[in-house]
Amino acid sequence: MNASTNNLAGNPTIRTLVGATASTSLDPKTTALLVIDVQNEYFSGKLPIPDGLAVVRNANRLITLADKHGMTVFHVQQWNAVERPLFTKNTVMAEFHPDMQVASHHAIVRKTFASAFAGTDLQQQLQARGIKTLIVTGLMTNNCVAATSFDGVANGYKVIIGSDASATRDIRSWDGGVVNHKDLHRAVLTGMSDAIAEIRSTSEILELVS
Repeated sequence: MNASTNNLAGNPTIRTLVGATASTSLDPKTTALLVIDVQNEYFSGKLPIPDGLAVVRNANRLITLADKHGMTVFHVQQWNAVERPLFTKNTVMAEFHPDMQVASHHAIVRKTFASAFAGTDLQQQLQARGIKTLIVTGLMTNNCVAATSFDGVANGYKVIIGSDASATRDIRSWDGGVVNHKDLHRAVLTGMSDAIAEIRSTSEILELVS
């Protein structure tokens, strides 16, 4: 076996190859929780998410943790123009799911693109608070969660994605088939864990903050 072949043994992630290590703790003062697009459109609208209620429950667990330890919470809200058929601003479909724990001391960031960084002041707000690590949760894994996570890393943050605090839907694929939501969710998280993000369950994230 030559050196090149040996380096591929076990199919290590890029993050492993460059020396990334798993988090052992989180500092609430420099960590922010992003809860992305947990809005009615994904529950009673045109884009129902099969695991949406599980995301609500687990995101709320993380919000409870954040509030207990003084961690900054951002609720990100897709807020589209009136001519757009999804997440139309000032309609019930753009509102947060009624079970979400949205408190007056939480920050709300409204966006019109997939990434919570694009066209918003999120970066400025994070910098002003001295944030270094982002816990990313919400909907959908393959769209706004992924886009925000990639931009988070590009802006210099460590990113941890809640594996069971994010989800997606069944989607018709480019080749005419349909990709199951669980398969798509796992594949997208695997791709992000390869290069940019640490993937942890909600329970594992809770254990990182004491």
